[in-house]
Amino acid sequence: MSEHSVRHARWERLTTDELYGIVVLRNRVFALEQRVTAEDFDGRDRHPDTEHWWFGADDDPVGYLRLVRPAAGEPHPDDAAAPAWVVGRVATHPDHRGQGVADRLVGAVLAAHGDEPFVLHAQEYVAGLYERHGFARFGTPYDEAGIRHVGMYRP
Repeated sequence: MSEHSVRHARWERLTTDELYGIVVLRNRVFALEQRVTAEDFDGRDRHPDTEHWWFGADDDPVGYLRLVRPAAGEPHPDDAAAPAWVVGRVATHPDHRGQGVADRLVGAVLAAHGDEPFVLHAQEYVAGLYERHGFARFGTPYDEAGIRHVGMYRP
């Protein structure tokens, strides 16, 4: 993995090969593996502020996440500033789990935007990854697409 680096781009800067690799990875993890039936492509990928972050080769990423601006009413702790970013669509290829891929992606995002507040909705079993980066759980755990999630916030 050392020959790979974390990359990022907004929609208008993504190449077709980069987009193809991202789509294949998201489909593999969310549709095929996790059997999520909700629409993955919600239109937010194309927003001008959305940032796509990935690790691996352009046409074969092994890890991915996206940053979007929060929707109106985005849940966050009552006593905290509204988030500037929402981390979502975090996916790691099954063959590369346990190798720090998601950790590298989150670290790179925080290096670029760490002075801004973040929120994310983590699958509960991986909440520890985000806690290591300063995120704290808030609210009550909930079910989304048949998977237990928890809200997390980082000031």
